[in-house]
Parts: sequence; structure tokens; C-alpha cells
Amino acid sequence: MNLLILLCAALSAAFMLGTGASERASNRGSPAKAKDQGQTQHQPIELVLDLSASLLESGMPITDILDLLGSSIDQCKVLRSVARCLEMNLPWDKAWEAAPSWLSPLRKSLHFAHATGAPAATLLRNTAALQRREHTQKVARLGAQFGTRLVLPLGACALPAFIALGVVPLIIALFPSM
Repeated sequence: MNLLILLCAALSAAFMLGTGASERASNRGSPAKAKDQGQTQHQPIELVLDLSASLLESGMPITDILDLLGSSIDQCKVLRSVARCLEMNLPWDKAWEAAPSWLSPLRKSLHFAHATGAPAATLLRNTAALQRREHTQKVARLGAQFGTRLVLPLGACALPAFIALGVVPLIIALFPSM
């Protein structure tokens, strides 16, 4: 009986470890991709977009906004160099080369305001709302995946235990002459 429980526990642990190992193996081929995925989980892009929208509405120039964000938020230090490059009249794409990919929503939204001179605060706020919605959907999707991954190990442990503790004693009780 104890051997059966230990076997079920070992199978469930192996299954859970196997799913994590396959995800690590898929990231092993590309360390930049794994590093970038790890960074996107903890970056405050929604906050940066909302702050940029508020500062843009107050009449602050784009280069000052980037400089202020770079000096105020630790993850955005690269925006200070982007601001300096823009002040030196470098092309927009050249100035943003050093920026990480998680700042691309800010880059795209501010590019519209930089190129046309049009107010882009609403665009920045809508982009922030879109980023929040995508994050919520990703968390919901990961929660659903966790639920489906949990079914097999629980089933592998609970079903044999039910049979061993519930069905077998009942069968033994029905046939006392055996």
C-alpha cells in the first residue's frame, strides 16, 4: 500500500519537473530570448506609458519626458541616453537602438507625436490599457494551464488511492470466503 502511494508521488513529481524542464530547454537555445522574457515580466510599461501621457499633456517636450523617466525609474535608465541622442538630432530609430524591447510600446506611441507633432496622450493611455489587458489575459491563460497540468498528477495519486482504500476493501468484504 505504501509502495503504491510512493510510486504515485514519484510519478506526479516527475511529471511536474518534466514540464518545467521542457520550458527551460526551449529557452536554453536562446539566452537573449530567455533573458528578454524574464525582463518583460517585471517591467512597469503601463506605469511608464501613463506617466508619459500625463507629462505630455502638461506640455513637457518628449526629450524632457524621456530624461525624467530615465532618472526616476531604475528600469528606464536607458531612456536618458535616448533623450540625449534625440537632442543631438539623431534619427528616431537610431536613438532607440539601445532601448530594450519591452519599451517598444512607448517608442511607437511617442514616435507618432515626434513625427507629426500631434498630441499623443490619448494614444499613450490607450496603449497602457492594452498592455494591462494583455497582461491580465496572460495571467488567466497561465492559470488555466496550471489547472490542466495539475489534473494528471492528482489523478495519478488519487485514483489508485481510492481503489486501494475504497474499492478493494469493499470487494474483500463481499467475498469473505476467499
